[in-house]
Amino acid sequence: MKKFTYPAVLFYDDEEKCYIIAMFDIGLVTSGETVEQAHNNAREMLDAYLECAYAFETDIPEPSSFDIVCKTHPKEMCVLVESTLNDKNKAV
Repeated sequence: MKKFTYPAVLFYDDEEKCYIIAMFDIGLVTSGETVEQAHNNAREMLDAYLECAYAFETDIPEPSSFDIVCKTHPKEMCVLVESTLNDKNKAV
């Protein structure tokens, strides 16, 4: 099994009335009505991204340091998004 953990920036969008979560290292952005929903959506997107990257033999960027992401975005919440792939490169 392969485990991946990427830092993400989470903030509330007053105009859209939802939480936005961004994993800048891999260019993924999603949202949700709650923090939990946004985080779950980000995990699902990370799962799909990694499955596709392996299927198409695409390089997977190394994650940034969590501390650096937090220092770069001091006014937003920083969280970790995790994904685990099995030996067939499918999310579990």
